Amino acid sequence: MPDASHDHETLRPATLAVHGGRRPSAEDPDVAPPLRRTSTFLQHEGTHSSTDAGDWSSPLVYSRYKNPGVEDCEVRLARLEGAERAALFASGMAAIHAVVRAAIPGSGGRVAMARQIYGGSVALFEDVLAEQGIALDPFDVDCGDELAACLDRGATLVHVEGISNPVARVADLRRIARQAHAAGAALSVDSTFASPIVQRPLVGAPRGAAAPPPEERADYVVHSATKALGGHSDLTAGVVLGSADLMEPVLHRRKVAGAILDPAAAWLLTRSLATVDLRVRAQCRAAMGIAEALRGAPGVTHVHYPGLASDPSHARALELLEPGLFGSVLAFELEGGDAATRDLVGRLRLALDAPSLGGVETLVSIPAFMSHVAMSPEERRAAGVGPGCVRVAAGIEDPADLAADFLAALAASGAAAASG
Repeated sequence: MPDASHDHETLRPATLAVHGGRRPSAEDPDVAPPLRRTSTFLQHEGTHSSTDAGDWSSPLVYSRYKNPGVEDCEVRLARLEGAERAALFASGMAAIHAVVRAAIPGSGGRVAMARQIYGGSVALFEDVLAEQGIALDPFDVDCGDELAACLDRGATLVHVEGISNPVARVADLRRIARQAHAAGAALSVDSTFASPIVQRPLVGAPRGAAAPPPEERADYVVHSATKALGGHSDLTAGVVLGSADLMEPVLHRRKVAGAILDPAAAWLLTRSLATVDLRVRAQCRAAMGIAEALRGAPGVTHVHYPGLASDPSHARALELLEPGLFGSVLAFELEGGDAATRDLVGRLRLALDAPSLGGVETLVSIPAFMSHVAMSPEERRAAGVGPGCVRVAAGIEDPADLAADFLAALAASGAAAASG
């Protein structure tokens, strides 16, 4: 059962990650959380009294509704994020879909979505939600006037990334929240790139700082838990977090649609959460080391990372992110454009070419050929993705080793281009 012996609001994230959920007891003595794979549960007098009264969410009935291991993981995630409730899904995309359908029930509706966002999120809206009558209205995350125009056209949900994919733009979430709420719209923040270690949009301020008023905070937070929360490239999951009231329709849609996370994946995720604080801090250090090494390196025209003082998001990152943490993802652009990217990536000896992030190993991907392949070059530029862009998702390796790997690959790629 969830641990009620601590004031969880005063515990720091490294402690919450270990002690934020179930606590062993004489009746439930396993130190490591047990894996309960059952798909169904015995119904008895106690269950009947609840279900006969119309309560199908409190008792254990069927694992499509709830599972003890899934619930334990949700409690840990909610406490890390500063949320009242969390709901785990089979993937991050399923989590985003559930937020949109909970925030905009019925047919029709309009969503304002930042252009600086994962290409798969755009595909979800254009290929699935559009068929359900939901219109997508894009805006530049840094342009308040564009967001205001979307809200004037009737958007009732605003969806942004706290740190954008792939160029790590830090959104002005307080201003965006004020605009959305003043217009009667809700704000959904995809916080995958940050994780609750780096930023908590539902709280709205770094730990220890005064929280802003509710109108400057997000209503929903979503994560692809496949990434930093899972952290080992061995599970796929998503999570939605928010207030108890707002989460009720999210949970209902998850139950009806059957999108709950499998208990075995939830067990893996709980296992991984114990080290999320350690891993994310190591990844942030590695990302900073790579960014500093690439800045000014031959063949590199631009480095995107909010930890660099020259980055346009640096001042906002200092205000909104946890002190000293700027995220695990950076991007850089090559003077040879997209044609030069695969040669460079192929010369890396530590970093792996794979389309994910948040794992213990450093991964690289080329947005033009992977996450943003469905966009035209013009659309990619509007999203801040220039020609020759390479995204780097830092792992937990030694920063000096990673920096040397990238610099050696750049040198070899440059030499090959000069001789060819």
